[in-house]
Amino acid sequence: MGWEKKLLYVVLPLVECNSANRDVTKQQKITWGKIQQRESLSDVQKFTSMEEDNAKYLIDGIRDNIDSLQDKAKVTAVAVTLAFSMVGGISGYLLNLKEKFYANEILTGALIFFVISSCFYLINAGYFSLITLNSRPKYDFNPDDFEYLGQIQSDDKKKEEKLTMLGEQHKMTTFQNTILNNYVDCSNNNLRNALISLGIFFSLICLSFLLAEKIQEDTQSKAVTEQSQMMKDIKAEIQTLKQELESIKSSNEYEYQKLNSSIAEQNVLLDEILKDDTEQENNKR
Repeated sequence: MGWEKKLLYVVLPLVECNSANRDVTKQQKITWGKIQQRESLSDVQKFTSMEEDNAKYLIDGIRDNIDSLQDKAKVTAVAVTLAFSMVGGISGYLLNLKEKFYANEILTGALIFFVISSCFYLINAGYFSLITLNSRPKYDFNPDDFEYLGQIQSDDKKKEEKLTMLGEQHKMTTFQNTILNNYVDCSNNNLRNALISLGIFFSLICLSFLLAEKIQEDTQSKAVTEQSQMMKDIKAEIQTLKQELESIKSSNEYEYQKLNSSIAEQNVLLDEILKDDTEQENNKR
């Protein structure tokens, strides 16, 4: 198997599951056809030389495998339900904080991609879990089988036919268990990928918060620098006006009043800047 195919199976577990089960189902149909035609099968013939208790032990064991696989599917189904609840709750919470995110096309696209991927994998995990939970033994005996056994007069022949039926049931149930096992593996692999996608999603959310905070701090720092420079310019202009005012104080009353008014305006502007700085500092606290 090439690395491309391995990567495909890791990213899309359902592809591997469907491919494997397609082969198993094909073999299952071929084997069932041979059983219907009363052809001899080596695995089935092994049962004819067993004690009946041993044959029943093997049948009970393979049926217990179905119960075990269904128990695993239940655990996965519960995990999928909890994961969906977590995704829904956190997504709703994050929507209320969207103004605190740093957003651009690449980051937003990545967030959407990974949350959709998580939902896709969770849906697949839940789907294959439900298939496993809803499975039932397909190759149990039916009344016709027991009627056929009742018609056999020889005890040895009857025992041989009964052991053959147990062997056929074991063989066909093995195919069914293999298919269910592939479903459980696929469900678990989808759940694994969903958790990885969610981990990446939450990591990107944290990155978005950090970037937004950094940009906000840079913006505030830039604003403070600009205000500081503006205050310096205003103070310098006020000082220049005061010097000019002193020079014309005694010679030109009109110009004196004009310059005095300009100084007053600059002082008002300076007071407003200082007031804005104070409010920003209080908001930070």
